[in-house]
Amino acid sequence: MTLLNGAVPPFAISGGMPLAAIRGAFDLALFSAFGTLLFWVGVLPRARRRMPDEAASALDRRLLALVRGSLALALLAGAAWLGTEAGLMSGADTTAQWRAALPIVAGSTVFGHLLLVQGIGLVAALLLLGRGGRPAWRRLALVLSAGVLLLQAGHGHGMSMSGPLGLLTIVNVVHLLSGGAWLGGLLPLLLAARIAPPRAGATAARSFSVLGKWCVGLVAATAACQAWVLVGSVPALVGTAYGWIACVKLLVFGVLLGFAWVNRYRFAPALLGSEPDRAKGRLAVSIAVQSGFAVLVLLAAGVLASLVPGMHEQAVWPFTERPSLAAVDEDPGFRREVVLALGALATAVALAASALVLRRWRRVAALAGAAAIGILAAPHLDLLLVEASPTSFYRSPTGFASSSIVEGASLYPGRCAACHGANGRGDGPLAAGLPVPPADLSAGHLWMHDDGELFWWLTHGIEAPGGGQAMPGFAAVLSEDERWALIDFIRARNAGQARRATGAWPVPVRAPGLQATCAGGRTVTLAELRGRIVRITFGPAPAVPDPDVVTVRVSADPAVRPDAGTCVATDRAIAPAYALVTGDASGRQVLVDAQGWLQRLVGPEPLEADIRLVRNRPAGPAPGMEQGHMAM
Repeated sequence: MTLLNGAVPPFAISGGMPLAAIRGAFDLALFSAFGTLLFWVGVLPRARRRMPDEAASALDRRLLALVRGSLALALLAGAAWLGTEAGLMSGADTTAQWRAALPIVAGSTVFGHLLLVQGIGLVAALLLLGRGGRPAWRRLALVLSAGVLLLQAGHGHGMSMSGPLGLLTIVNVVHLLSGGAWLGGLLPLLLAARIAPPRAGATAARSFSVLGKWCVGLVAATAACQAWVLVGSVPALVGTAYGWIACVKLLVFGVLLGFAWVNRYRFAPALLGSEPDRAKGRLAVSIAVQSGFAVLVLLAAGVLASLVPGMHEQAVWPFTERPSLAAVDEDPGFRREVVLALGALATAVALAASALVLRRWRRVAALAGAAAIGILAAPHLDLLLVEASPTSFYRSPTGFASSSIVEGASLYPGRCAACHGANGRGDGPLAAGLPVPPADLSAGHLWMHDDGELFWWLTHGIEAPGGGQAMPGFAAVLSEDERWALIDFIRARNAGQARRATGAWPVPVRAPGLQATCAGGRTVTLAELRGRIVRITFGPAPAVPDPDVVTVRVSADPAVRPDAGTCVATDRAIAPAYALVTGDASGRQVLVDAQGWLQRLVGPEPLEADIRLVRNRPAGPAPGMEQGHMAM
C-alpha cells in the first residue's frame, strides 16, 4: 500500500533564498555578538580565575575579536538586508530607481526604522569595544547587543499579528534572547575549550551548562508556543512549506540537544580525567560541529521568517489516508470495535511498561504479550482512517460570501444540472446513461465531506469502479474561484432544502457573509460583528433595544441610509443567498448567533424569546465546516 501521494506544498519564499540567507546571516551575527558578550561577562569569570595570565589574556583577545567581527558582520548583513528589501518593495529595475527607493524605505517604513535603530546600536557597541574591551565597556556593549537582538522581534510574524506588546511578540523576544545566549555562546565556549587549561575549560563548560539548560527550556517552550499559533494544525505542519521548515528546524534542534548532552556529561567531565588533552580535542571538535548545526538552525529561522505562516496557507496533505471519525460516528458496531482496539493497545502499553520492573523470563513474556496484542489490535484502527486527497484539508477562501453563493448558482445549471438535476437530486437528463448514478446533492451525506474533498472532485473528477470517470474534472473550464463558488452554492441549497422540508437545518450552517454600512459611515463585515447577535432584515425594521443585538437591513436601494443602532447592506446577492440557505424567500428576519451561525427565522418583529434562545444556545460547527474555512 502506498502511504504518500507525492503532493508537495509550494515553497514561495518572499524575496527568494538570497534574502532568507541575508536575514539568517544577520541573525547569526546578532546571536554571536550577544552570546559572546554574555559568555565573556557572565560565564567566563569563574573559569578565568583558574587560568594563567597569559592564557586569560589570549582568550580575552580572541573573544574581543569575535565580538567585533560579529558586530561588523551584523552591520554588513543589515545593510544588505535594507538594500535588498528596498529593491523588492519598490520594484526597482535600475540602479537609479533603487537609490531613490533606499532612503524612502529606510525613513518611511517600520522595517527601515527598526533596522536603522539596530544599526545605531551595533555601531555604539563597536565604539565601546574599540576602547579595549574593559569590563565596564563589555557590560554596556552586552546591554546594547541585547537591545538590538530584542528589536529583531519587530521583524517577525508575531509583531504583524499581535502588535509590539502582544503575546506572540513577547514570546519571540524571549525566544531570541534565550537562543542568542545558548547558540551564540557556542563559539566562545569553543575558544575557551581550546585556549584554557583543561581544568579551567571544564569549569567554563559547567558554568555554560547551567545557563544553557535554562536557555534550552525557554527556547523549546517559546518555539512550541510560536508553532502552535503560526503553524496552526497538524495538516499545516505536514502540508505547508512553513510546516516543513519548522520540522527541519525541530530536527536540527534535537541534534543540538544531543551534542549539548554529550558535551556536558561526557567530554567536559573527561577534562578532569587521565587524558585531559585528548578530551580537550574531542570537546573542541564536538562544539565546532554543534556550532555548524546552530548555523543551520538560524538559516532555517531566516527561511521561516520569509514564508507565509502555515495557518494562512492551504495545507497539501501528503498521505493517501487521513484521520476521520466518520465511520465510528455512523456505525455503533464500528465504534465498539475501535474502543476495544484502543483498550487492547492501552493494555499492550501497560504490559510493555511493566517489563521495566520485571526480570528474566517475565520481562520477555510481558514484551511478547504486548507485541502480540498490538499486532492484533492495530488493524482495527484502520476504521479511523479514510481515503485522502492532496486537497483534503483545503479551506474555502470565499468565507461563504453571499456573492460567492450567487455566483455558484449561476454556474450550476450549465455545468452540473445535466447530471445532478436542476434540484441536485441526481436525476438530470444524462444521469441514466452514466456508469455510476450521480450523487444526490440534496442528501444529508453532503455534510460528511469537507470542502477540500469536494474541491478535489470538482477539479480532478471521480473515478468509476470499473475504470474511466464517473464524473469529469472541471479544472480546464472553471477557475479555482468558480469551483469554490459552486461548493458554496451546493452547501447553501442543501441547507435550505433540508430546512424547508423539516423546519430545521440538518447541521449548524454559517450565515452567508456580507458587508454593511453602519451609522457614522463605518463599514463592517459579518465577521467583525462576532460576539453580538445579528438580526438580518429584508425590509424596514426598527432597531432592537438590546445592546447585544445588531440590526442589519438588506436593501437594494442605495438611497437607504442606516439609522442609529442599524446597519444597511445593499449588495444584491445577499437576498437570494439567504433565500437559498434558509429555504425561505418570504423575506422574514434571520437571527445569527454571536459565533456567526444561522439560528432562527422570525416574524416581522423579533421576539424576546427568540433572542434569548439564540443567546443561550450557540449552534456550533458543522462536520464539513469544522476546519474553520467557513469563517466570514
